[in-house]
Amino acid sequence: MEDRKLCNLHLALDRAEACPEGACPFWEEGGVALASGCELERLSLDLSRHELAAYLLELRGQLEDARDLEERRQARRAFVELVPPDMSGR
Repeated sequence: MEDRKLCNLHLALDRAEACPEGACPFWEEGGVALASGCELERLSLDLSRHELAAYLLELRGQLEDARDLEERRQARRAFVELVPPDMSGR
């Protein structure tokens, strides 16, 4: 049986929880030339800052619980504000 990778957000808060991979709003599905993976890992965010890890987990919950497209857009905008402009395409 293959071991699943642990979620970096939970690890930053001293908890061990399996990465939800494709079920996570921060997961990017790969294409022909790109591998699937966690957007947060790609961004190399400093998750040793516990308040940042807690905020991102809260934001992930908002994205998962969004009842409609507008709620999802609002939560996604909050995430994009954390991403440096040169990496977000802004």
